[in-house]
Amino acid sequence: MTFEIPPDWTLTKYGSDACVQPAYRAGLPTTFGCAGIAIKSGSIAGNELRLYEARQPGGWYAATDVQPCPVRPTLADGSFNGITSGTSSPPVESGLRPVGSRKAAYDRWTAACTSGYRFSPQAWHLPVSRVLFLDYTGHAETARMLESVRFPG
Repeated sequence: MTFEIPPDWTLTKYGSDACVQPAYRAGLPTTFGCAGIAIKSGSIAGNELRLYEARQPGGWYAATDVQPCPVRPTLADGSFNGITSGTSSPPVESGLRPVGSRKAAYDRWTAACTSGYRFSPQAWHLPVSRVLFLDYTGHAETARMLESVRFPG
């Protein structure tokens, strides 16, 4: 598959997975090491490392421990600012959404941190292609990137 990377963004590959994120990301919300759009392929981990499925409670949260908040992982008093809710909650929105010329299973969850910071992870899953796009904190560039996806054949 191919897609257009937003201007001033970079692609970093991690085996069969990748992260498309702004080249300059200091201070940007970062989840699971990605400050942009995570792309996972093959056998995809979902909630607490179980196999990802559409409409999975907490499907965006592929961890078994408390992860740092996407913003300010340490509070002013030096304590840990972790993700405290949304890690096992069902999606608040689900349906089909386009990814290139195909339809993906779309899910959106709500999550929050100790500090009260709230965010809405979103996922576009193509089960036949075995690809998952994750936008953890919401980027204006996501829609354009997903529209640009082209599949071989």
